Formats: sequence, C-alpha cells, structure tokens
Amino acid sequence: MLAENPELHSAWIIGYGNLHRRDDGIGPYVVEQISRDLGRGTGIALRSLHQLDPVLAEELHGVEVLILVDATVEPLERGVRWTRIQPEQNLSPCGMHHLQPSVFAGLLESLYQHSPTMWLVSVQGNDFGFGEGLSLEAQEKAERASSEIVQFCLREFIDKRLESINDGAGGSR
Repeated sequence: MLAENPELHSAWIIGYGNLHRRDDGIGPYVVEQISRDLGRGTGIALRSLHQLDPVLAEELHGVEVLILVDATVEPLERGVRWTRIQPEQNLSPCGMHHLQPSVFAGLLESLYQHSPTMWLVSVQGNDFGFGEGLSLEAQEKAERASSEIVQFCLREFIDKRLESINDGAGGSR
C-alpha cells in the first residue's frame, strides 16, 4: 500500500511484517485499518512492507514524523506499546534480515543530517506459525493499535492542519 505522491507527505506510517507468518502480519494489518479509518487526503503516507529496508531512506528524506508498526513476541500489559526511537549510529547490523528502527533512524541521520521524530508501535502477537491471517487475540490488539494511531494522527496532524487552514482562510480583523 502506497499513499498518493508520498514525497509530499511530512508524516508516514509504515507497517511491516511477514503476512505468511500469521501474527507477524500485524504491521500491514494495522496500516490497512488506518487507511480505512483515515481515508485519503490526510497528508499522511501509508506503506506496508515485509521488513525495514535501507532503500527506504531516500523516500523518507525530509519526513518529519515516522510511525513504525510491528509485531512483537514480547508480552505487553495492554497488548500495545509506543516507544520513541532515538537514532543509533551503529550501522553494523545492516547485514541482518532487517534493520532495527533505531539503526534505521541512525541511517537517515547519517545520510541526511536529519532524523524524523520516530515512534515504534509494538503490537503483541501470539501465533507466528506459517499461515495467513491474524489470530483473534492479535486482531483485537491490532485494532486497538490502529485506533490509538488514528487518534494520535487526528490530534497531532489533521486537526492542526485544519486549524491552520481555517486561520488562514478567515483572516483577522
């Protein structure tokens, strides 16, 4: 899933995971739900991927806010955890099967002298066996994460953008 003209967006949401390993597909599932809930024209780019890849760095040059969504095997009290990601300059893990979010942020900072404000939304999964579709428990947690992300976007981006449009349209007297 790709948003229209992603280079024009200052906020991105990327959900990643393996759709053929049941609950590992939580990230793409959440992005699909967010797309349905937010609709188009929000100024937020949405993308589903198998894994974080260094190739994304070029597309994300200049992005101000990046929200990553991924499944975790770690037990979480509410099933969902938000973590603010700080750039890590250790680029040696690039040979692994995917980049850790902090290393990805460090790559952006190294290449462009800028790293977006980055959040990792971890969603607890239960079944990572071969197969498609989320377990019922993971689906409930993924829907909770989707709702939280939509509320965050409404509060942080969409409502503020509408306020600035309305402020500019009416002028002051």
